[in-house]
Amino acid sequence: MRETKTRTVAEPKPLGVIDSVSAGIGLVWRRPWTLVVPILLDAMIWLFPRLSLTEYLRPFHDDIMRAIPLSTDPQAVQETQAAFQSALESLNILGFVAAALNGVTRIPTLLAIDAPNVASPFATVSYSIQSPALILLLFVPMFVLGLLLVALYLELVAQGARPLETSTRDVTLMRIGKLWLRLIGLALLFLVLLLAAIMVLVGVQLVFSSPELAAFATLLITVGLFWVFIYFFFVPSAAAVSEIGIRSAVRRSSILFRVFFWSTLALVALSVFLDRGLAIVWDGFTVNSIGVAIGIVANAFIGTALIAASMIYYQDRMNLLERLRQSVKIVKK
Repeated sequence: MRETKTRTVAEPKPLGVIDSVSAGIGLVWRRPWTLVVPILLDAMIWLFPRLSLTEYLRPFHDDIMRAIPLSTDPQAVQETQAAFQSALESLNILGFVAAALNGVTRIPTLLAIDAPNVASPFATVSYSIQSPALILLLFVPMFVLGLLLVALYLELVAQGARPLETSTRDVTLMRIGKLWLRLIGLALLFLVLLLAAIMVLVGVQLVFSSPELAAFATLLITVGLFWVFIYFFFVPSAAAVSEIGIRSAVRRSSILFRVFFWSTLALVALSVFLDRGLAIVWDGFTVNSIGVAIGIVANAFIGTALIAASMIYYQDRMNLLERLRQSVKIVKK
C-alpha cells in the first residue's frame, strides 16, 4: 500500500521467481517464432561440414593426458582417454562460436563445444584447420555475424516482454541494428576483462614464482569473474527491452541485485540450474538423428523461456522502481 494526498493506492505485488519463469514459458508458447534463431544455430553446427580443430589442439591434448595422473585401473584409464578423445574430435569453429555467443548473451545452444558426434547425411565432410591465423580469421566474422542473429533473437523475445506497442518494420530493424552494436561492445568488454584476468595471473607467476600464490590469485580472479557474471546477468535483457546502451544496462542490472538481491539471485540460480540440468537430459537424446532434433528444439524452448523470464522480471522490477520514485515525488510535494 502507498498513500497520496487524496487516497490510498494498492501497490501491485511484484512478480516472483516462479511467476516470472511461468510467464516466460507462456511468452514462448504464444510466440514460437522466437525459437527460430537458437534452432538454426544448433542446426548449423550439426548439419554443416565441420571446420575441425582436432589436429591443431592434439598437441595440447597429449600434454594434458601426460600431465593428468591416471588411475591404475585399466578400465578407468581407457574411459578417461576415450572421453578426452571424444571431446577433442567434436571441437570445431562453429561450436566455439556458439559457446562464445552463449557466454556473452546466454543464447541457448545444445551443440556448442561438446557437440555430439551424431551421424548426419549433410555433415559427413570435415576440414581440418591447423593455422592459428586462419582460425582467428574465421572465428571473428562468424562471431560478429552471430551477434547479429542474437540481436534479432533478443528483439523477437523482447517484443513480447515490453508493454504493448505498435512498431513498424523500420523501427524494428533500427532496434536490431543498435542492439547488434551494443552486443559487440559487450563482447569487447568481456574480452577486456578476460585479458586483464590473464595478465594478472601471468604477472603474479612471473613476479613471485610461487605456485601457492598463483593458485590463490586464480581463486580470487575466479570468484571475481563469477560475480561479474552474476551482476551482468540482466545486461542483454536490459539492452533489448529498454533499448539502452551497455553502460546503462550494466547499471540497471546491478540495481536489480542491490535492491532485490535475494529474489534476483534466486532467479539467476534457477535459470542456471534449469539450463545446465536440462542440458544433461537433452544430451541423453543425442543417440540418433531424431533424438538430436528433439533435443535441439527442447533446449531452445527452455532456454528461450528462461531468457524471456529474465526480461519479464527485469521489466516488472524496473516498473516497480519507477512507481516507487513517483510515489516519493508525490509525498515530497
